[in-house]
Amino acid sequence: MNIDEAVKPIHHQLLVAFSHSNRAMQARTRAGGLKPGQPKVLEHLAFHEGCTQRDIGRACVMDKSSVTSVVARMEDEGLVERRAKPADKRVATVYLTQKGREAAARVLDFRAEVDAIAWQGLDAREREELSSLLDRVIENLQANEEGTCA
Repeated sequence: MNIDEAVKPIHHQLLVAFSHSNRAMQARTRAGGLKPGQPKVLEHLAFHEGCTQRDIGRACVMDKSSVTSVVARMEDEGLVERRAKPADKRVATVYLTQKGREAAARVLDFRAEVDAIAWQGLDAREREELSSLLDRVIENLQANEEGTCA
């Protein structure tokens, strides 16, 4: 057996891992009344309140129209509010409302539950190594999308 036969295709492993993680999060967030796209935006805003929709799109890996739609729906539901950026009134920044902060706190609790499931059986060193390796894989894939990877 050569090395290629011993190593599973990473795209498949990432797909399967994402699918299971996503289903676990969706089951929890849907039961909490959240719609698709909202949990990751709430999670991002919990740590980056006052960012722009463009920032949300980059951080949450969402296209512009999806961000616009999700944020508008969240605003209608009282989870967020948009405010004009003081330095440039044409640019809107997004803030959590009290209801949004409560929803974000629940999402962070759900994230901790799902992470605990995923980390089962891995010690601190293995967790750190896996996290570091995944960061490198993400950087490689992002560089390829940007056309900077050979």
